[in-house]
Amino acid sequence: MLKKWWHNTIGYQIYPKSFQDTNEDGIGDLKGIIAHLDDLADLGINVIWLCPINKSPMKDHGYDVSDYEEIDPMFGCKEDLQELILEAEKRGIKILMDLVINHTSSEHPWFQKALKNPDGEYGKYYIIKEGKDGKEPNNWRSIFGGSAWEPIKDTNLYYLHLFTKWQPDLNWENPILREKIYKMINGWLNLGIRGFRVDAISHLKKDFSYTNLPPDGNDGYVNGFPYFSNVNGIGTFLNELKENTFQRYDAMTIGEVDENLPSDIFSDFVGENGYFSTIFDFCHAELHVNSAQWKNKPIAFIDELKKVLFAKQAVVKGKGMLCNYLENHDLSRVVERFIPEKEIDFYSKSMVGGINFFMPGIVFLYQGQTIGMMDYKKETIKSFQDPTTFILYEEYLKSGITEAEALAQINLKTREHARTPMQWNANPYAGFSQVEPWFGVNPNYNEINYEAQKNNSHSLYAFYKKMIALRKSEEYQELFIYGDFIPKYETESGIIGYQRNLGNKSVLIINNAKSEETALPITEKIKKVLISNYNNDILSNESIHLQRYQFVVLELDSSIK
Repeated sequence: MLKKWWHNTIGYQIYPKSFQDTNEDGIGDLKGIIAHLDDLADLGINVIWLCPINKSPMKDHGYDVSDYEEIDPMFGCKEDLQELILEAEKRGIKILMDLVINHTSSEHPWFQKALKNPDGEYGKYYIIKEGKDGKEPNNWRSIFGGSAWEPIKDTNLYYLHLFTKWQPDLNWENPILREKIYKMINGWLNLGIRGFRVDAISHLKKDFSYTNLPPDGNDGYVNGFPYFSNVNGIGTFLNELKENTFQRYDAMTIGEVDENLPSDIFSDFVGENGYFSTIFDFCHAELHVNSAQWKNKPIAFIDELKKVLFAKQAVVKGKGMLCNYLENHDLSRVVERFIPEKEIDFYSKSMVGGINFFMPGIVFLYQGQTIGMMDYKKETIKSFQDPTTFILYEEYLKSGITEAEALAQINLKTREHARTPMQWNANPYAGFSQVEPWFGVNPNYNEINYEAQKNNSHSLYAFYKKMIALRKSEEYQELFIYGDFIPKYETESGIIGYQRNLGNKSVLIINNAKSEETALPITEKIKKVLISNYNNDILSNESIHLQRYQFVVLELDSSIK
């Protein structure tokens, strides 16, 4: 594999709106990120990915861009971004932006012009079709629920929106549009941005047959993913995008692809000459269980997680790199997805953090993950703000469950859990702001905050810092980036184990995801313990003895076979 500068990435995703407020408006800003660059450098971060900061009406928290060329005033200005880039570079940190190019905001000037003249130049920037028999062009369901088509007032025309009605899809078949997108991207790269996470990239190509399909739900609509996700021919767009932008700047790119990416085209996306440096794959993130199933079968869930993670490593082997992540802005907090509530503590949190940290790939952490921030469950639906939350809530009610049951489901799955303000200290509003924040702070900030952990050698933050230091160390970095991946203990329920080999070095990583002690056979000789979340002797009579939720990284003595 050709070595690239981003292969040793320890990435950190920032949701700017909730990271740090410096101008006392209750909303995080770019200067707030600058204020914490030393903290991130101390942790060992060398790449920051910013969620959308472009100008936006914020119908979907910035994923509805109304001006690609400008920074939204709530976050600051271009000069602030330039300062962030400069100050980050001084600390060895590179900045990535979110790139939302499947759709725009319905308030984007292009779309407003398209509404006024659907047959004109800007009408061709979007996907606008005639209705059929007074109904939508077809019965595709939006990813967020309801029809994927929205009528244009006083016409028989509809525009396509795979997400909310405020996010009309762009027509990537239009070469004039594509050129404008490329020019915009290159403008940010010229400013000093070192790459992008590319949003919803699987959906650029659509099947224009717009076939009606048998409904798969009571709403009369159908999941149209075969017609708008990884459609044959998408590679032409993605390769042109790369050649006209990213490749010219040696930029790091992360494609957001859906979980159904066929394995036979995987190398096209992340291979040595792939469209992207790496991808966010959602297979492991989409392992949803309801609360009753989780209480009854936590180990079965962990075993399914192991199966999915190992399968993806087998697919990508020798072709490219995945992103190793467990949290992001669209997911509830990881420990609450993987661990029963009564078992959540330092040991279970640190074990979860290590699950895929040392697998082949590029590590990405999310703000608050390294201090163990938790879900903030709400008592009423009115306490939420995300449009998808309300869409889901209505869908639950239509299915016949009670309001209380619907709220319970929302509290289990909403992506808003990841968007509560960062908990910096035990001061009012968790040190995020001097005034009431745009979104409620989790009341547990007195116990869970950065300041309480940063100088505590036994804290979760300290444990993440140790893992980062080991992965980046001169002695082991090459092994963890380029070493072979060998699954271990595959038939051991509740155990996620694997070995990394490179040259004469061999390291064994084991996660005991069970709430009780366990013993595992080992034939190799242990040279030393590199990391453990317990301070205990683990070797006895050719067995490894692990405590509940123990995580260990062991160097094996490769001189003894």
